[in-house]
Amino acid sequence: MSERPFMQLYVSDFVGDTLQLSTEQIGAYMLLLMAMWNAGGRLPDDDAKLARVARLSLKKWRALSADLLTFFEREGGEIGHGRLTKELHKAQGKSQARAAAGARGGAATALKTKAHAAANAGALPRHLPESRNQSEKATAFSRERAGAFSPEHAQGFAGRTEEDARRFSPRTARPKRPAGWHQPKTHTDAANAIIEEIRNHDRSRIAAGDEGACRDVLMLPAIRAD
Repeated sequence: MSERPFMQLYVSDFVGDTLQLSTEQIGAYMLLLMAMWNAGGRLPDDDAKLARVARLSLKKWRALSADLLTFFEREGGEIGHGRLTKELHKAQGKSQARAAAGARGGAATALKTKAHAAANAGALPRHLPESRNQSEKATAFSRERAGAFSPEHAQGFAGRTEEDARRFSPRTARPKRPAGWHQPKTHTDAANAIIEEIRNHDRSRIAAGDEGACRDVLMLPAIRAD
């Protein structure tokens, strides 16, 4: 495909300039103009070649060429056309301007995309919050374990038997409980305390001769008689 996909045609000027031509001559003239446009503005000044362009026999071309060639400029073994050359230069200028604008736009878009990618890369966190928290927990745990099994703490195991040493090895030992520490009560501990209180109450009733003693405890689904 030609780099110049269309040719400007000023219809009024063309009709006015070709009133003296026959239909056959107008057809040949148009074929010459289109071939010249695609060729860059010049055609060889050779009857045989021009006859083939105009779709005419050589004899017919020579009979018609005198009137046709008056529209062309003959120079240096070639023919040209003033109006066509002017329009061709205008089309070439527009094409080059569009190409330059496209190149500038493409370069600007590429720079913008690159800057945007760089900004996004700089905004990414180096560590995810989860991994940072895990790192902090691991560090704190390591410090706690290191303090729990320090040389001062290990002195407390001096003189123990081999069985004690295994029982209180670093794998099974626990950090020393702080002063005043109490084992938290569980639901089971609370339930057992209530049951024991009820049983103590029943024992007192039995000692007093109460025949209904022990019935309160047996009413609880989770309690079984001793």
